[in-house]
Amino acid sequence: MIIKTILQNASDATLANEIVSSYEEIEKNFVSKNWKVTELDAGHFVEAVRRFIEFKLFGSYTPIGTSLQSFNDSILRSYENGTGDESYRILIPRTLYSVYAIRNKRGVGHIGLVKPNQIDATLIFQSVKWTLAELIRLNSTIVMNETDKLISQITQRQLDILWKQDGITRILNKNMRIDKKVLILLYDTSPQRKEQLQANTKYKDKSAFKKVLAKLDSDLFIEYKKDESCHITPLGVNEAEKIILNA
Repeated sequence: MIIKTILQNASDATLANEIVSSYEEIEKNFVSKNWKVTELDAGHFVEAVRRFIEFKLFGSYTPIGTSLQSFNDSILRSYENGTGDESYRILIPRTLYSVYAIRNKRGVGHIGLVKPNQIDATLIFQSVKWTLAELIRLNSTIVMNETDKLISQITQRQLDILWKQDGITRILNKNMRIDKKVLILLYDTSPQRKEQLQANTKYKDKSAFKKVLAKLDSDLFIEYKKDESCHITPLGVNEAEKIILNA
């Protein structure tokens, strides 16, 4: 992965792996609508990038496995007083601090009155996307237009492939296979009847559509019942999440 290579060349393999793997976990859980886990995983990302900042500003970083100092105003001032790019000294640390504060003060990392929700998870996800893109911008050694493309892939990736209005649901990917569309629709709402799924996929051939459902049933991705209701299985949930992540 070119992102990991860029980060590794700018620090080391350990930090690059920590940053990329924690980002991927956040993305995976955001797509899966696991808001609480999304926010919890953000703590790992914050810790990994804090170490990256230490390396860039001070020449070394707190080893993995050794606890970082509490993230507070004193730490922010130490970054600001360091020697390096303004993004490392001010912009990235303050973005990370907002993520850290939401994680710890909104009923995520600890028991609280405010429950984690989609709004909080969305802010966190967009913040970590910006942070990763900024790290790539600062450290890429590839040509400018390729760097721009890479940053766009991070910041503009569209995860919401469902469109809903007035009782209609559509998959906003015309090239997606029909069986994958069915799994995503059932991932969103299960159970659904065959007629509803066929209408929402705009698939005209009734006989062929039944065969699609039968194959999904045979693969244990759905349970296609005699009353023509369709229920997604745990295997189907896992498959749908893979499809969404790669959409």
